[in-house]
Amino acid sequence: MKRALALLGQIQAFVIRDFQLAISYRVAFFVRVLTILIVVTIFYYVSRIFMGQSQMFGNWKDPMAAWITGLAVLSYFMTNFSSLANAIRSEQLQGTLESVLMTPIGIPGLIIASSALDFIAATFYSSLYLIFGAVFFGVTYQGSYLLAFLILILTTLVFASLGILSASFAMVFKKADPVAVLLGTGTAVFSGVFFPPQLLPQTMQSISKLLPATYGLTAIRGVLIENNGLSQASGPIITLLGFLAVLLPLSIWIFSRAVRRAKREGSLIQY
Repeated sequence: MKRALALLGQIQAFVIRDFQLAISYRVAFFVRVLTILIVVTIFYYVSRIFMGQSQMFGNWKDPMAAWITGLAVLSYFMTNFSSLANAIRSEQLQGTLESVLMTPIGIPGLIIASSALDFIAATFYSSLYLIFGAVFFGVTYQGSYLLAFLILILTTLVFASLGILSASFAMVFKKADPVAVLLGTGTAVFSGVFFPPQLLPQTMQSISKLLPATYGLTAIRGVLIENNGLSQASGPIITLLGFLAVLLPLSIWIFSRAVRRAKREGSLIQY
């Protein structure tokens, strides 16, 4: 109980610090909200072109619903994949990383606390895609919001595990992870955010099967658009659990090793 309370206190301290920094950029907040609305509007009118032509792809029967759901999940992916690496890089540039690691906070606590505000912000901004679609363009969803949200949380944990690996690179090499750019682009192109993966050549379809976002997005769209239940979503969920079982412990172990190496080399204050 004491450890849980201590962790909550650490998360609260990080959230308050990061929030105070974020509210100093109020214009950026309104610009991002406006950008999301503009993007949703563009996809609405583009979707009118393809309406009724994608019946063969189950959860693409309503292209507008498929697109804004994909954009919401992609927003989650990009935030949770990059938030920890960005937080580590920011601490390095400010010269505060050593001070943070000198506090009585464990590696899991540092990972959760550093990403907490980004997770909250990602939840808000991703929800705007669905809200704007429903309010302004009449997009409707049929399935269980709770089941879709639980699948999103599971997918987010897999994304975060990849983000921890990216942060390990930043911790050691003081640079952004070059693989992160490829993975982010690959997710947008191959996981079905903008078009069904079945349209890809057969050789490229195998790439989509290697990306966790493919399974998360398929399951979430199936629930919200096709009204699938837990039994229909069980396949992608099991695959995501497999990704998580491998990636989460591996990423935490690698990140711990990266922190120990940086401490041993005395490079925490370097940027």
